[in-house]
Amino acid sequence: MPNENLNANPERLSVRRLNRILAMLLSEMKDLTDEGRDFPIRWNMMHMYSSSQLAKLLAMRRGIDPELAGIAAALHDIGVVMTKKHEGHAEAASPYVYDFLERYNQESGAKLSKVAKEEMDAIVKAIIHHSEKELDSKDPFVELLRDVDSIDAYLHGVEIEGGRLERSKKVMKELGIEMK
Repeated sequence: MPNENLNANPERLSVRRLNRILAMLLSEMKDLTDEGRDFPIRWNMMHMYSSSQLAKLLAMRRGIDPELAGIAAALHDIGVVMTKKHEGHAEAASPYVYDFLERYNQESGAKLSKVAKEEMDAIVKAIIHHSEKELDSKDPFVELLRDVDSIDAYLHGVEIEGGRLERSKKVMKELGIEMK
């Protein structure tokens, strides 16, 4: 996904679709309870927003469309939200992501551009594979989401190991920050 968003207006990043999607997610999640969930809903909301911001930054660094990266990061744990379970959430996410993005397209009206089928497919692919932290993909968008999920957990103080730790170290080095 080339980064077409950065050169349009250097004073303002084009993220109108992402902002609407985040508002829709918040509206749908704010009244959910923690009952039967592996993680509190407030964690999912915090992780959704912070991952989205980190995804935009890392996408800009890597020459990937920051808005599309932010959308993928915002939706990457929708499987956890919908199933209430962490186990298998990435693999379970596909129908929820497509449904959510179709609803966005229907509700976006004339003021906001739609999420194209090609963009939806790229988002779903990255989400389905984001939990495979030990694997390497030739797809930079998949790699971005894996890295964002890893570094966001680290920055929230979650104890990380294995692939998440290695990815976090790699991202910090990429950003010129020494990880202790």
